[in-house]
Amino acid sequence: MKYEVIDNKFSTLLTEIRKVFATSKESIWDKRNKLKIVNLAESKEELIIKSFKVPHFINKIAYTFLRDSKAQRSYCNSHKIVEFVPKPIGYSEFFKFGLLYDSYFICEKYDYDFTIREPLSQKDFPNKAIIFKAFAKFTHALHRKGVEHLDYSPGNILIKKLDTHLYEFKIIDLNRMKFKKFTKKECLENFAKLWSNDDDLQLIISEYAKLIDMECKEALEIVRKASQKHKDKKNFKKKWFKYFKRIKVSKADIQKRKHLLSHISVVIMAKNASATIAETLDALEYFDEVILYLNDSCDDTKSIAQAYPNVKIIEGEFLGFGATKNKAGEYSTHDWILSLDSDEVLNPTLLYEMTQLDFEDIQRVYALKRMNYFLGRKTQHNNTIIRMYNKTHTSFDNSIVHEKILVPKYTKVVKLKHSFKHLYILNINQTLYKMIHYTDLGSKDTRICFFSLVILKSIFAFFKTYILEREVLSGWIGFTLAVNASNRRYYKYLKQFINCQKDKKL
Repeated sequence: MKYEVIDNKFSTLLTEIRKVFATSKESIWDKRNKLKIVNLAESKEELIIKSFKVPHFINKIAYTFLRDSKAQRSYCNSHKIVEFVPKPIGYSEFFKFGLLYDSYFICEKYDYDFTIREPLSQKDFPNKAIIFKAFAKFTHALHRKGVEHLDYSPGNILIKKLDTHLYEFKIIDLNRMKFKKFTKKECLENFAKLWSNDDDLQLIISEYAKLIDMECKEALEIVRKASQKHKDKKNFKKKWFKYFKRIKVSKADIQKRKHLLSHISVVIMAKNASATIAETLDALEYFDEVILYLNDSCDDTKSIAQAYPNVKIIEGEFLGFGATKNKAGEYSTHDWILSLDSDEVLNPTLLYEMTQLDFEDIQRVYALKRMNYFLGRKTQHNNTIIRMYNKTHTSFDNSIVHEKILVPKYTKVVKLKHSFKHLYILNINQTLYKMIHYTDLGSKDTRICFFSLVILKSIFAFFKTYILEREVLSGWIGFTLAVNASNRRYYKYLKQFINCQKDKKL
C-alpha cells in the first residue's frame, strides 16, 4: 500500500480507506468510477472519496512503473491549484502481485449549488448573463495560472452562489490536466466541450475575448470550430463503436417486451435458499410463471417466495439433481423452460437478449454464460451451460449430481452473448456444507478402486482451477477456490474408494 496525506490526522482514514469506502452508504456517483460521502465523527467534517476503476493489465503496468496513478495525479494536481478546487486531503494506492490494483482520492465535500450545465441547458435560468461572465473570468484565471483541464466539460465545473451577483467556481475530475503556457488560440479551444448554444457561447466568449484583448468575432470563430471538431469526434465514436459497448436496458424497455417472454416457464429447484432466493426472484418479475420446487426446505425460502405473485411453489422429494429438475419441469404450463438454480440471478441485458430470440424451432437449445461469484467477488472461472430448452424435445439426464440437458441429434445449440450471475458461495461455511452434500452424491457414481487415482485427481483439480482456469490471478480468493476444488475431488473419490473396498470384502 502507498498513500500520501495533507495532515496526519487523516492517516488512519487513508490506511483503512477500503473498509471506509465499502461501508459508506452515501453514494453520489456509481459508474466507471465511484464517489461516496464519509463523515468524520471526531472533526465533524464531510469528505468525498473517489474510487477509481481497477485498470486493465496494460494500465496496471503503466501506473506502477511509467506514470502516476489517477488518484496520485488528482492529489498532486489539486495541490498546484488549491484556490480552484475542493481542498485535497490525500490518496491511497493498493497493489496486487506488485502492480497497482485499486486507488482512492479524498477531498473536502464542496457544497455547490449547481454546475455550469444547468445555466447552459435551461433557457430561463436566473442570472445567466452574470454567471457566464463570472465563468469567463474564472476560466481566464485558470489559463493565466497555466492550467489546462483536459475534460473541461459542464459536469466538472461546480458553482456556489455567494450573493445575488457573486458566484464561486471550483473544478473537479483533476487527474487529466496539463500545466503550460497558453497561446490565445489554445485558451479558446479549451471551451470546446461545453456543448453550449450560440447565444450562451457568445455571452461567455465576448467576456473572455475582452480579457485576452482579442476581437470577439475572431474568438467566437475559433471556439465554434473547436466545438464542432469535438462534436464530430464524439459522434464518430458513437456511430462506429456502439456495437462494442454493453447493451443498457431499462426496466421500462423490458416491460414493453414482456409478452415476448410469456411463453417461457422458469423452473427452480431449491432447498434452504433464503440467503439468495429473493435476489433470484426479483430478476424474474417479467416472466408470468416461475415454478419453485422445494425439497425438504426448512428455512424461510417458502415464506419469501410466497410474496411473489408469479411464483408457483411445489414441494416434493429429492430424486437426484437431473430427475428432480425433470420432475419440477412437469409442473410448468409452457413448453419452453429456463432452468435456474436458487443462487443464480439474470442480468437485464440477458433478459433483453431473450426477447429477441426465435422460439419457433423446438429443436434448439440455448446456452447461457454463467459468471461465478465467491464471497461476493467475481472469479476468473466462468462457464457456458445449456439452460433453456423445449421440454417436448429434450430434458435433463438422470445424473444424481452435475446434471446436464441432453442434446439429441440434429439439435442446434445457440450460445447467448450476455450472462447471468451465480452467487456460488456467500460465506465460507457453505463450502463445507456443499462439499459434504456433493461428495456424498458423487460417491454413488462409478467407483474408483485405486487410491493413487484419488491422489492424482485431487492434485489435478487444484492445478486445473489455479492454473488452467487462471484463478492464480484472483489472489487469495483464487487459491481458496483451488483448494476447495481439490478437496471436493479428493473426498468424492475417497468415498468411492472406500465403497469399493467394502464391496471387495463382500
